[in-house]
Parts: sequence; structure tokens; C-alpha cells
Amino acid sequence: MNLLEQKIESLPANPGVYLFKDRKGVILYVGKAGNIKHRVNSYFQRAGEKDAKTLAMLEKVEDIETIVTDTEKEALILEENLVKEHHPRYNVKLRDDKRYPCLRLSIEEEFPTLTIVRRIKKNRSLYFGPYPSATSLKETLKLIRRLFPIRTCLDTKLSHRLRPCINYEMGRCSGPCCGEIDSTRYREIIHQVKMFLEGRNKDLLEDLKAKMEKESEELHFEAAARIRDQIKHIEHVIEKQKIVSRDFLDQDVIGFHRHDHTVVIHPLFVRGGKLLGGRGFTFPGAALPDEEVLSSFIRQYYHEGKFIPEQILIPKSIPEQNFAEQRLTDLKGKKVSLLVPRKGERKKLLQLARENAERYHITKAEFEKDLEKLLEALKEQLHLAKIPRRIEAFDISNLQGGYAVGSMVSFENGKPNKDRYRHFKIKTIEGADDYGMMYEVLLRRYRKAIEANDLPDLVLLDGGKGQLNVAQRVFKELPIKGVDLISLAKGKTGIGAESSAPEKSEEKVFRPQIKEPFRFMRSSPVLHLLDRIRDEAHRFAITYHKKVRKRGTIRSVLEEIPGIGRTRQRELLNYFGSVDKIKGAPLDELIKAPKMTPKSAQSVYDFFPSEQK
Repeated sequence: MNLLEQKIESLPANPGVYLFKDRKGVILYVGKAGNIKHRVNSYFQRAGEKDAKTLAMLEKVEDIETIVTDTEKEALILEENLVKEHHPRYNVKLRDDKRYPCLRLSIEEEFPTLTIVRRIKKNRSLYFGPYPSATSLKETLKLIRRLFPIRTCLDTKLSHRLRPCINYEMGRCSGPCCGEIDSTRYREIIHQVKMFLEGRNKDLLEDLKAKMEKESEELHFEAAARIRDQIKHIEHVIEKQKIVSRDFLDQDVIGFHRHDHTVVIHPLFVRGGKLLGGRGFTFPGAALPDEEVLSSFIRQYYHEGKFIPEQILIPKSIPEQNFAEQRLTDLKGKKVSLLVPRKGERKKLLQLARENAERYHITKAEFEKDLEKLLEALKEQLHLAKIPRRIEAFDISNLQGGYAVGSMVSFENGKPNKDRYRHFKIKTIEGADDYGMMYEVLLRRYRKAIEANDLPDLVLLDGGKGQLNVAQRVFKELPIKGVDLISLAKGKTGIGAESSAPEKSEEKVFRPQIKEPFRFMRSSPVLHLLDRIRDEAHRFAITYHKKVRKRGTIRSVLEEIPGIGRTRQRELLNYFGSVDKIKGAPLDELIKAPKMTPKSAQSVYDFFPSEQK
């Protein structure tokens, strides 16, 4: 029996964390278990049945370290911390910082309303979603507001409005702000909204038809006609909705597909029996058994602030499934079930999710293959020194005469890597000097890049020869060699010879030491890639510029209030969330804000015009 076998034999049967290490002591994998000995033994028993990648990992294991904990929950927390600290090669790492948008129904308020949120809080509100895209959610919200006359105004305007808003005049709001409806009748509307969002359309229609008949019997014919039209609209919407589950529950259906050394997981979102969409995740080189990959995905994907459905359908059981269910239940605040369907409707849903995972893998592989060809074409057509696998692009935003900022975006293998995006506040340049600002930004970026040995393959600038000359000057001063430089000049708009419609000319790409620019027609795939990168740099710069300008405007307004220094400005903004809410706040609410005294609150209250109260 070798040393590793002896160590496996002596492992504790307690909950805790185990670390697989290679002969140099490098951590290959971190796992957690309710019974460390049982779990580790499961890796090394019947090794011949394991897939090639798992065997490749196990062959490198020379040592096993364990950390015993009192509970499985402690083991889970410790595992997450160790993975973040050591980044083991064989752990599944989910890069999903995106929070899908949800609808929040604020039933705790006297007059509830619907808002779009990206974080689920533990409060009395009801949350519906998540929706795969903000566009689909906005369409849903627009539809609900057309079907049900709920308020759209902010809480501050609700309590201070003197006359109904335009939505009331259009029949799209019931007017709770001005007492046109009491809370009891308004709650009836909210109950209908809740039924619609939960997919209880049959109950909703029966409720509305009974209400229509009642209005008709009481000779309220206009009210009955409005409800009749509402019923017709809802029936039309129901006809277009695809029902995939007769349980009418909120479910996530986890599609799983393994191809060679790549694992694809594709959750489908089913809400109230309706399929809303899904999203795919790829884990290259996953060496773990399918059960371990699934378990790791579920732990990382469902976290605090994430929408968690009542049921999660998975293709096979995972280790410590009962514990995983309990953790999800604790996060949601109500029962969550992890189910492995064997037959029936749920099994068909799981098959649909698996097919989506397969399709996602094929589409992604084809897309990445096309991107590789595109990068090769970019190198050939622009005579670059190497294939530009990492491209950094820059833009300057100096709108409205102030608050100038610069941005840098990074594309790796043709796709954005937002972890590498950077913002720059312009520090040394006054006035509208775009060349001077670009010089400052490039100098700051590439001084650090040289120190960190973190240079890209290609730098892309928005503009003509002028911006290119600025970059050449920076590269010469630092000095930098082996990095390609290009600038992209926008095509001019002209009038066609046979038509009065404007048309865009070919776009130009400038390179150092090459007198004539490279010209690309608008249909060029290479130009489409360069355009996309330039537009992303511009979007990123504009977004940051707006934030900086807004902060500056907010600060200048609050700084004018006597007795309100920087600390009170910050506390007021944190407490109310915006200047508009500060403007409309009553005196007693201003006094409640942190760091405020009756005198300073009175000063804020008196500063803003009375018509904003």
C-alpha cells in the first residue's frame, strides 16, 4: 500500500473539505462532503469506469489534505472560499455575474405597483421571473399596464400629487394618488395582476366575467364594457402563450450535455407553466463526474439575490442532494425541490432542455470557429504582425463641455472580456482637446501594462491619422514594440448619383508607416468586427460619462444648500436614493435621515421650491 492509499484509508468520516494536490503541492481540486472518507473513496474505487479526463486528474493526485468542519454548511462556505483563493484547475468555475431582470410586486404597500429589479430581497414583495432579456420583461410590463390600471408613479409622487397623471386620463391608471380609488378596490386589481403573472388565467377570466355580469346587473354598462374588452385582450394573450407544464409552477429545467472535454449546462426557465427562455453555460475541460459538475453548478448559480423557483429538474441525482435542497430552501424562504424526473411531462421538459444544451454547444462551436477565421482574415487584410487574439480599443467622451472621461474595452478571441474593461477620468487636460486626452489615457494604460507584462496584440482607436499619431508617440516614449496599432475612420455620408437617399462610403483603417488607408466596404465581416469593438468602446465611455456628469450635477445642487456638507450630502443620497426624492421629501422624513438635525432638515426643505413637494 503506497502513501496515497494509506492516506485515503485514514481519512475522517466527518463533514468537511478535501484538497487534491499534485507532487509539487499545487491544489488540483477542492471538494466538500458530508462524509469526507466516503466521497474521496468514490473517486478511486472502480477507476476503470471513470472517463478519460477524470482519470487524468486522478493520476496527478499525489497528496490529499482535509479540513474537518462541524456541519456541511460550514464545509460549503469553506469550499467556496478556497476555490476563490486558489483557483484550482479542475474545479467548475461559473462566471455568471449577470442578474436577470425580474418583476417585483410591492404587496406590502397600501397601493402596490410593479417595478423591474435585478436583485431579489427577503421582504414581503412578490417576485416574478427571471426573464431572459430586459426587452421581453419590458414588453410584459407594458402589456400588464395596458390590461390592468395599476399606478406607475413613484412613492414620493403618489403621496404628494395634487391631480391625476396622464395615465389616469387615458384610462391606464385607477388614480390612487388622488383618492379616485380606495385601497380595497385597488387590491382587487392587484389580485388580478398576481393571477395573471402566476399563470392562473382560467381563475382570472372567471373572476372578471363574474365582475362583468355584476356591473351589467347593476346597470353600469360602461364599466361592464371595459371589463368585456379586458377579457378579450387577456384571451388573445393566452392564445399566443406556449404552455409547457400543466403543474403551473415556477421551474428551472437543467439541460446537461457533455461532448469530449466540454460540458454544457442550459437551464430553461418555466414560470407559471409558460416557457420564458433559457441560457447556456460552457465549462471547457471539466474533468469531474457529471454529478459533481451539476452539484457545483447548482451551488454557484443559485445564490443570495438570485431568483430560485419552487422546483429544479435535474438529469441525475447529485451528492448531498438533501443538503442542497435545504440550502436552496433557506435562500428562498420556502420549500424548494430538486427532482430527477423518470417519466411524464417533467421528463419531456428535461429532454427539451438537453436538446437546447446540445444545440447551444453546436452553435457556440460554429461561432468560435467563424471567429477564428475572422481574426485570421483581420491579420491578413491589415498585414498585422500576428493574429490579434486580444484587442484593446479606446474612446474619449467629452460631451457638454466637461467631465471628460476615457474608456478601454478588451476583446479576446473576438468576444468582449468585461473583466478587463477600464475607465479613466481625465486629469491633466482642460478644454476640448481630444488628442491630449487620448495621449493621457494611453500613457496611463500602457505604463501599467508594461509593468504587469500585460500588453495586447492590437490597439484600436476611433478616428483618423491624428489619433494614430498620438498612439505612435506614446509607444515610442515608453517604448513598446510588437503591438499592432490601427485607427478606424468613420465613412462619410453622401448622396448617391441615381438617388436622393444618403449612402455611406467605404470605411478606412489607418496603419503606421502605411500612407494609404485600407478600405473596407460596409458588407465586410472584418469591418463588422472592428465596428462592433469601436461601438462598444464608445458605449462604455458614454455610460461612464453620464454617471460622472450626474454625480457632478447632484453634488453641485446639494452643495448650494446652507449647512449641508459632504457627509450630509452623501447620507441624504444614500437614504433617499436620488435628488428628486430629496426634493419631494416631507420635513419629518428629512429629519429621519442619518446625520440630519431639525435645523439642517429645515434648510433642505426650504431650499427646494414648494411646487416640488
